[in-house]
Amino acid sequence: MDEISAAQLRAARGLLGWVPEELAEKAHLPLAALLDYECGARPMLAEAASRLKYVLEQAGVVFADDETGVSLLPAPKVVPLEKLNSSNDE
Repeated sequence: MDEISAAQLRAARGLLGWVPEELAEKAHLPLAALLDYECGARPMLAEAASRLKYVLEQAGVVFADDETGVSLLPAPKVVPLEKLNSSNDE
């Protein structure tokens, strides 16, 4: 099961700079449910946890295995197409 704590959920959303409405829309969840999950007012359903974790991971969030925290992957290095050549191959 994709478990995610209320604290991880709030932290992940904060790292991304997303408002609750944005995350609820991306995860196809009712805003009221998301807000209840974030404050611990109701237990998170397995399907909701899976959706939320998937959306957040796709945005670059990494969840700690022990449910204690989250981090954000660094943004990938972007090279403009007009500057692509063999000298900047890695």
